[in-house]
Amino acid sequence: MSNEPDKIIYSMIGVSKYYDKKPVLKDIYLSYFYGAKIGVLGLNGSGKSSLLRILAGKDKEFNGETVLSPGHTVGLLEQEPELDDTKTVREIVEEGVKETVDALHEYNLINEKFAAPMSDDEMSKLIERQG
Repeated sequence: MSNEPDKIIYSMIGVSKYYDKKPVLKDIYLSYFYGAKIGVLGLNGSGKSSLLRILAGKDKEFNGETVLSPGHTVGLLEQEPELDDTKTVREIVEEGVKETVDALHEYNLINEKFAAPMSDDEMSKLIERQG
């Protein structure tokens, strides 16, 4: 993977998107250089989300071509993410911060062990792990 500032890592070539024969994007050509920071501005319904979904590879129903250089990826944080309706809000949030939740759980288990009698060596190991 190159980090040369003049290397194009993504291109859209003649991309068009239609909803019920109504053009939302029409004949878009664009390229992004490695390390570029971009923003997409426009009025409601002007095709910003459609453009980003195509760019991220989430929408494959379009005319034209997209090219992503090997070794690179594109991600998309959805405006309206699909959530598992069998889970609570807390469960969904905890999935997103699983490392922190697991560390907190272990911390609490260690604190519970401090209440039990133990040798100095066992106490030292617990204190070291807690840190």
